[in-house]
Amino acid sequence: MKNRFFIVLVSLFVFTNLSYKENGIEKTEAQKPLNVVLILTDDQGAHLSALGTKGIATPHADQLAKNGVLFTNAFAVVPSCSPSRSSIMTGMFPHANGHWRNTITPKLSDGDKEFTRESSTIDKVGIHEYIRTLPELLQENGYFTAITQKFHMSPPWKFPYSERNAVQNDPEEFKKVISGFIEDAGDKPFFFQANIAPPHRNLDKHMEQFPEFLPHKDSIEVPQYLADTPKMREDLVKYYGSVQLADACAGSIIEVLKEKGLLENTLIIFTGDQGEPYHRAKASPYYAGLHVPYIASGPGVEKDKISKALISHIDIMPTILDYLKIDIPETVQGKSLKPIFSGNADKVSGRNYVFGEHNSHGPIRAEHYPSRIIFDGRFYYIQNLMHEKSYELPADLMVEKGWGNRSYKATLDAKETHPVQYKLLKQLESGRPFEELYDIENDPGQLVNLAGEEKYAQKQIELKNALGKWRKASGDLADDPLEIRTRQIKR
Repeated sequence: MKNRFFIVLVSLFVFTNLSYKENGIEKTEAQKPLNVVLILTDDQGAHLSALGTKGIATPHADQLAKNGVLFTNAFAVVPSCSPSRSSIMTGMFPHANGHWRNTITPKLSDGDKEFTRESSTIDKVGIHEYIRTLPELLQENGYFTAITQKFHMSPPWKFPYSERNAVQNDPEEFKKVISGFIEDAGDKPFFFQANIAPPHRNLDKHMEQFPEFLPHKDSIEVPQYLADTPKMREDLVKYYGSVQLADACAGSIIEVLKEKGLLENTLIIFTGDQGEPYHRAKASPYYAGLHVPYIASGPGVEKDKISKALISHIDIMPTILDYLKIDIPETVQGKSLKPIFSGNADKVSGRNYVFGEHNSHGPIRAEHYPSRIIFDGRFYYIQNLMHEKSYELPADLMVEKGWGNRSYKATLDAKETHPVQYKLLKQLESGRPFEELYDIENDPGQLVNLAGEEKYAQKQIELKNALGKWRKASGDLADDPLEIRTRQIKR
């Protein structure tokens, strides 16, 4: 009797212990906080070999896409660095959060004081104080936060990071930096805003440092809005080479996560802050200025899927917070993409359009040229709110010295051989109409403005009305960017 009781007791103990261990492992894994890495390249349009870009190879991004979801209709909300990054970190449009143009901000190599209210580098333009940012919320919820390459958000104290490192474009250095971040995070879950410098200009410097990434000039394809000349190809090949270098940097970041056994518990979002560094792209409201690469991979993300869903940079913050089960602030204007990432939805609920804007690249009045954009997946509609005003292209898009941009002069030199591309460039400076409408499916270079054509009248009316409703609903009340509400600095 005693032996039988002993056997039953031992059996019960073993069964209970095994069950506890199994459930314990599952419980531990389920409760283990998710890490997040946002890989953000600088001035990269939607150019990846996975997206069909000719003449380049981006194996690391392509592999990430095989392990996750590749989006073909992903858009920044603004084509300039500072407001784009602030829109990502607030989930809001620039006209709503107050950060409507590029701003002067501290360098990541600056001391801690420069990222506080005592900073000597404070621009009058920046997000409003009451807005909760992604880094603030993550730190409040126990996350270790870190950032690389550049800051470029305003005011600095609204974007707190546990650590900063100014690493720019070296794949091997990225390995060291990311490894250091992980070690310093210790037992805390982490969020890394892994900014990568290329393909931002100066392209010459990137390719002089890493010439092995330079593709052959005859293998690439020149976008339709640019003149296909030897000078243009000379510049473009360095852009595409820099895209490949950025891919190598992203690969280093992913490799470190894999080596440390963290890849399976890390949500990775790979995208670019805005379109390519060319006129009629960066610092402009056109398709090439807002269309960006976008890949998501990680726990609960469907694998090897291509999505045509219309998504926006303002969706990044609510998506991350949704995954981490942190309340999404009411100020957020984007939507969580978790249903799409997981394969439970094919599109963002209730979304038939994506919207964008451009106000000014820099602070000078000559660069102020506000536009609003709406895209339905095929037709791209633009309103130039101060269309009669002249416009001066930003220095980094037209000055060869310093920035190394040869595309502007290459277009001017091609006046006789490529009159359409020359005309498009000159229209940027003066002569843009109030309304523009393009069929991206049949005219990806946006060469032919369909606004005013009878055949497309109904589509033009539809998009114009939808844009008007969006402006009203999102608080976009100012046509002139100088009338956008400026934040009140509190020191």
